[in-house]
Amino acid sequence: MNTLARRSPRRNGIVTLLTAVASVTVLLFGGVFASAQPAAAVEKTVGERPLVVFIGNSFTGGSAMDTGGIARYPSLLSAKLGFPYMTLTADGSGYASAGTDSRTFLSLAKKVPKNASVVVVLGSDDDADNTAAEIRAGAAETYARIHDQAPAAVVLAVASPWGETPTPKGITTARNAVRDAALQDGNAFVDTITDKWLIAGPAGQVGSDGVHPTDVGHAEMAKYLAPALSRLLPTRSA
Repeated sequence: MNTLARRSPRRNGIVTLLTAVASVTVLLFGGVFASAQPAAAVEKTVGERPLVVFIGNSFTGGSAMDTGGIARYPSLLSAKLGFPYMTLTADGSGYASAGTDSRTFLSLAKKVPKNASVVVVLGSDDDADNTAAEIRAGAAETYARIHDQAPAAVVLAVASPWGETPTPKGITTARNAVRDAALQDGNAFVDTITDKWLIAGPAGQVGSDGVHPTDVGHAEMAKYLAPALSRLLPTRSA
C-alpha cells in the first residue's frame, strides 16, 4: 500500500526567511555535477526537462550506512523514472531542528530553482524533540517558501521512515505535524509509518546505527516512493 494524500490548496501568506548556503548536487542522465552552484546555473543545466528536487537530512543525503550516491533513493528514482534531480540536504536538519551550519528545511528551500516540477521533502526525525506546533509551523513555512521559489512545483511531503516498532512518540508526533501542515496547504503527503517503510520487506534495511537506511533500505524507499512520485511528475511529450 502506498498512502498518498492531498487536500485542496490553501496558501500560507507568511514566510520567515533564513540566510544559509546549501550544497547542491544535480544528476543528469549521463553525469554528475556536484557543487555549491547558484540556482540559476542549475536551471540552465537542466533546461526544460522536469526537475525533481529532494530536500532532507541524512536520510536523503546519505550516511556511513550506505555505499554512496548511486545507491541512495534519489538516484534510484531518477534512474527508474527518468528525470534529472538535485538534492538539498544538511545532516541533523528538520522543519524545526537546525542541522549542519544551523540549516533547517526552510533555509534549504531557499535554493529550490524556479523550474522545479516536484519538490520532495523527506524527513522530520531530527524534529522529534520539538513540539507539534513548532514542527507544523516550520513545515508550513517551508512549503510556502517552496511555492514562492517554484510556483509551478508540486510539493510531496514524506514523513520520516523509522525502522523499529513501536514507533517512538516523537517520530509519530512529527509525522502528524508534517501531515497536517502538508494537507492544510493542498500538498501531497506520504505516511511512511503507516506504510511500514524500513520495517516490512527484506531484512537489513537499517544499518548498524539503528537509524539510517542501508543500500537495501534505500532501494525499498525508492520502491515505495516511485508510484507517488510518478503520479505527480508532469506528462512529457515524446
